[in-house]
Amino acid sequence: MQDAGEASTPMADPFPSLGEPVSAAPAPSKPRCEAKPDMSSEDAFPTLGASAVRTQRAPTAWVSPVPVIQRVMHQATVSLRLSDEQLAKLNTVLPKVQAKCPTVKIEASTTRKTGNTTFIFKGANEAAVQLAKKELTVQLARRITTTVLVPASLRAHVIGAGGKHIKSITEQTGVRIHVPPRTADAPVDEVDDPLLGEQMEITIEGDEIHANEAQAMIQAMIAERTSKLSQRLAHIEPEFYPFLAGARGARLEALMANEGRGEVTIKVPPPHRRDAPILVHGERASVGAVVDAIEAQVRDMRATFHTLSLTIPKRQHTCLVGDSAADILAATRCSIELPPTHDASECVTIRGPQTQLPLALTAALERANAITVKVVDVGALHPEADKQHARYLVQWLSGKAPRADGVQVFLPTVAALDAGRAHVDVVGEDEEAVARVHRELEQLVRPLGPSALRVTELDPLAHPLVVGKRHQLLKGYEARGVDVLVPPEHSGRSDVLLVHRGAEAERAAALEAVLQELTTAAASVANLRTEHLSIPAQYHSKILGPDRTVLNALMGEDRMHVVLGRQGTAPADVGPRTDDSVVVRGAPAAVERVVARLQQLAADAEQDSIENSFVDELHVPGVYVPRLIGRGGAAVAKLRDELGVRVDFPDADDKTRAKTVPIVLTGRKECVAEAKARLNAQVQRLADETTVRLRVPSDMHGALIGPGGKYVSRLQDKYGVRILFPRGDDEAQAADEVSVRGGKRGVAEAQAELLELLAYEQERNQAEELPVPQRAVARILGRGGATINQLRLETGADIDVEREADASGHAILRLRGSRAAIEAVRTAIQAIVADVEREAELQLDIPSQFHAQLIGQGGQHLRDLIVRAGGPTEPRAQAQMVRFARDHSNTVTVRAEQAVAQRIAELLQNEARALSERVVHGAVAPPRVHGQLVARGGRRHSPWQQEHGVQIVLPHWREYAELEAPANAADLADADPAHIVKVLGGAENVQHVLQAIDALVAADAQRRRPRVPRAARVDDDDDADV
Repeated sequence: MQDAGEASTPMADPFPSLGEPVSAAPAPSKPRCEAKPDMSSEDAFPTLGASAVRTQRAPTAWVSPVPVIQRVMHQATVSLRLSDEQLAKLNTVLPKVQAKCPTVKIEASTTRKTGNTTFIFKGANEAAVQLAKKELTVQLARRITTTVLVPASLRAHVIGAGGKHIKSITEQTGVRIHVPPRTADAPVDEVDDPLLGEQMEITIEGDEIHANEAQAMIQAMIAERTSKLSQRLAHIEPEFYPFLAGARGARLEALMANEGRGEVTIKVPPPHRRDAPILVHGERASVGAVVDAIEAQVRDMRATFHTLSLTIPKRQHTCLVGDSAADILAATRCSIELPPTHDASECVTIRGPQTQLPLALTAALERANAITVKVVDVGALHPEADKQHARYLVQWLSGKAPRADGVQVFLPTVAALDAGRAHVDVVGEDEEAVARVHRELEQLVRPLGPSALRVTELDPLAHPLVVGKRHQLLKGYEARGVDVLVPPEHSGRSDVLLVHRGAEAERAAALEAVLQELTTAAASVANLRTEHLSIPAQYHSKILGPDRTVLNALMGEDRMHVVLGRQGTAPADVGPRTDDSVVVRGAPAAVERVVARLQQLAADAEQDSIENSFVDELHVPGVYVPRLIGRGGAAVAKLRDELGVRVDFPDADDKTRAKTVPIVLTGRKECVAEAKARLNAQVQRLADETTVRLRVPSDMHGALIGPGGKYVSRLQDKYGVRILFPRGDDEAQAADEVSVRGGKRGVAEAQAELLELLAYEQERNQAEELPVPQRAVARILGRGGATINQLRLETGADIDVEREADASGHAILRLRGSRAAIEAVRTAIQAIVADVEREAELQLDIPSQFHAQLIGQGGQHLRDLIVRAGGPTEPRAQAQMVRFARDHSNTVTVRAEQAVAQRIAELLQNEARALSERVVHGAVAPPRVHGQLVARGGRRHSPWQQEHGVQIVLPHWREYAELEAPANAADLADADPAHIVKVLGGAENVQHVLQAIDALVAADAQRRRPRVPRAARVDDDDDADV
């Protein structure tokens, strides 16, 4: 203990001036005792506030605020197996390519294990990268020649318009492509299946890489085109067309939408083209379904439909077509069949179900009687005239008949005029309008007696002079009351009809004046020359040429008239004509030129026939004739094109097929000999030919044909056979029958390979249906299809899910693949179903305001709860175990195994009950102790949260305002709001925590009491001793 004197001694200056001398030595220092820091001191460790928001540093002058745009680099890779010679050549090839494409970087690396050299091309320009790749492969890759089989019917599609497709492929790949010429000039039937037709071989020459690319491009074109199929249903009777189309096409639309799945178009010929077949075009599978539906409907109609015939006046047939026929078909399911307009028959046939025929009959009669028909008998208006007069008047009426809305005027047909029935029918629903048109017709025809008509003969070459430019002369005659009717230009007729419409007193003068003008106009061609030649009729086709092209070329621009044989009209001074007659009429110079050219053409044709007139015969079994002719005459056309030989076959019938028939060959002697040798060789091949029929399920045909017909074409070319798959319209071949035709050895080998391929494909294409409970479908699919896709990848099987459940509550899974794949996927699915069936699904009623607390931040609290209940620890397995309603309802669904689901439900209900029983109390705690109420590191968890389940909420937290007012708010009225801490939890536990907080605050206050100086404490002690 120090005395008072020592205590009063002044302290030395701790910072003496540097210039002053130190008079006394420093006192010896005592050893220092380090004081331990007070961890609860607010001054030493103040409460940290929320971290400030980081502000973005302003960019300096050295940093650009604009992000740098990275340049896109294009890359291409090619791997080549180079020989030693090519590797030595690589050192010279790479610099050349690099010099030609300086913007492309080329990297090369060789794998010793495989011996392949990989080249990587990189550059900013894709075109330059591809050019470098092309240049390198052309110089280094192995040169090959490969072939690709293409249906002959798609030859034009592969070539493209003007060779567009082939040119594009060659420009991209740099290879040479050779397409063989067409073997027949017969048009290819567009409705035949290309995969089953004749195949041709396209040759590709070039480097290996680009040759394979070109082959793939051609195969892609064929696959795209052959994915669709056109089928012609020529075996269906036209009487059924209206029923297949339906009223206003309703049945067609339903077929295309349902059986066709929107991938098929159906064309049913209109009523005026009933001789044409039905066409079905679209995706291959859908076309088959549509054709099956159509044929099923036709079979039903053939078995159940009947007909009813009645007589309805011909003029009333017009009211039974169009909308009227469609309405009757829609209402009664019966069709109305009318005779052609050129047929005088008045018989009407009604076709349909037996029970509907009376209804259709009533509807047809109502429609027929609903119109008004009035007849103008042209012959009866002029009984003194002959039939020709009525014919002329009808000809004139064709352009003069009055018109009215809703009224139709029907002129008599040629057959009716020949029979003397010159009746003009006026038809319409409006009786007044029909009567008005009828009166107008009679007013037009009645004044035109025999004296009003005049017929004159004018040379056909003079007709343009009578008509005038743009019919100006005809219009002039018409203005004077005279109609001049000139025959059609190419008819060769010379009769011109004049009709006067004016007063009878002026008629003779007017007609004579017009006739005189016509004669004067025709006089300008009076110096025309006529030549009558005799050229054998067998050469007339060569004079005409296709569509008169040769004859038009002979005549040129001159206006001439050429008549061949007995057909057509010729001048009267020509005399009698025969089948060999050729009459040429025109200007003298032109006639002389054309006659000379015709004679030269006839002489050339005669000489050609002499040179090609060698005839030889070949006798072959009649059964081989169709094969020798070829499909669509292709084989005969090939002989004609290559050798110039005409091949004549006898008419095919059952008798000729059973015996030997002659084939006549005509042409040059050496060409006929070659054609005969070819036919003999083909007959020998046919004699060795056999046909084998294999039973192949129809659903396996596509697998045997292969993509683009690749598999079947390879077999046909390898063994020299013909493999025929059934078509929809081939009734002679069953739907599951495949024919192999060819030489005996080739057929046997092709049959063996086909059966081997069939067995392989059947093994790979096994199918099975697996029923599963509907509630297991979602688990089998997985989220976003993840589970079912994983099953497909692991097992290699295809899985199709039928979403709709049957009456037993099961959905159907269709499994396809090999037996092993189906077995594996079935086992996996059954395991999933077993897990689902072991599961229990519980519905809990938990207030929605507690859902967030039960889930926890990021779902962590819920995952921990599942683990505590004995559930899985993997997040993927925990998914969907507990589902909270998204519509803010109180429903919580628990789905898991029975025991785990019960445990999860208990924990959830316990926690929900605890949350519902929570109370809020306030405790007074200065801000300096707030840091001691929560865990270190700023985490908002008090030490009591794990022990008592009590949460501490500080005043500056967001949750503070969301909580209700403390239950002991009255006790806290005098406290600073910044010092009030809310305590949330069970009532009993909250009281324990409040006591602990009070103790913590008291201890902090005790530590913070002001300290008494040591000397004062000594004095107090001394006083206490005295």
